[in-house]
Amino acid sequence: MNQGVVQELLESNKEFKELFDEHVKLEQDLEALYSLKYIPPEVERKIKEIKKIKLRGKDRMEQIISEHKKSS
Repeated sequence: MNQGVVQELLESNKEFKELFDEHVKLEQDLEALYSLKYIPPEVERKIKEIKKIKLRGKDRMEQIISEHKKSS
């Protein structure tokens, strides 16, 4: 992602800001789960779920960036 465009969207696009903040929080959640010495099956399912949510959010952020670039 282009840092200049990202910073601009963080300041001007509410949806992008919410997606970005969620992405950061989910990354922190994943890091906490990966730090466990033992990862039981229910945690593995949670990790997969978080990854899917992160991917959907990332796809939407990339879409917003693309739309922003076209309109600029």
